[in-house]
Amino acid sequence: MARARTIKPDFIRSHSMRRVSREARLTFIQLWLLADDAGRLIYHPVALPRWLYPGDEQAAQLLPGWLAELEREHCIERYTVDRTDYLRIVNWRRHQRISHPTPSRLPAKSVGARSIDSGASGESLRSDAEKPNGGKALTIPAPTPERFVTPQESLGKIPATPCVTPLSPDFTSDSCGGGFFQRIASAAQRALARG
Repeated sequence: MARARTIKPDFIRSHSMRRVSREARLTFIQLWLLADDAGRLIYHPVALPRWLYPGDEQAAQLLPGWLAELEREHCIERYTVDRTDYLRIVNWRRHQRISHPTPSRLPAKSVGARSIDSGASGESLRSDAEKPNGGKALTIPAPTPERFVTPQESLGKIPATPCVTPLSPDFTSDSCGGGFFQRIASAAQRALARG
């Protein structure tokens, strides 16, 4: 589904955009509108020209050349996963800042995958193209050392101290193990039982 995207002012001064045709620049921007929040879209050679340039009969013939220009400048990358062709915007997170991204339903290029045209081995998923802003990789965090998990101080509470008697039998405090949602659920059950 198409989404609103932003174009930064330095886009027009980009070295890669100066080396491609005007039509390739327009195609690059329009690909952003079709790409999901991870910068990926399905590359279908017949449907893609219709999506990008509806009603333009020449687009189907010219689009492969524009995409080749963008791929030569490393703006886009075409790849295949399970016999389906995909296209991704390289350095997507540099172009777009999405506050609440929807997880992609399209597969990422696997480490050993080959590009559609070049046949060259693909880059690792931990490349700059797959990193969010700030250079933080999308990897599983390392386990937290135990010294940080086990508190050194109790901050005024003594863990070995038994629970204080609740104020009423129907209402227990959080320190006795009865959490907020448990209290709400118990109150709802009592109300349903009465009604």
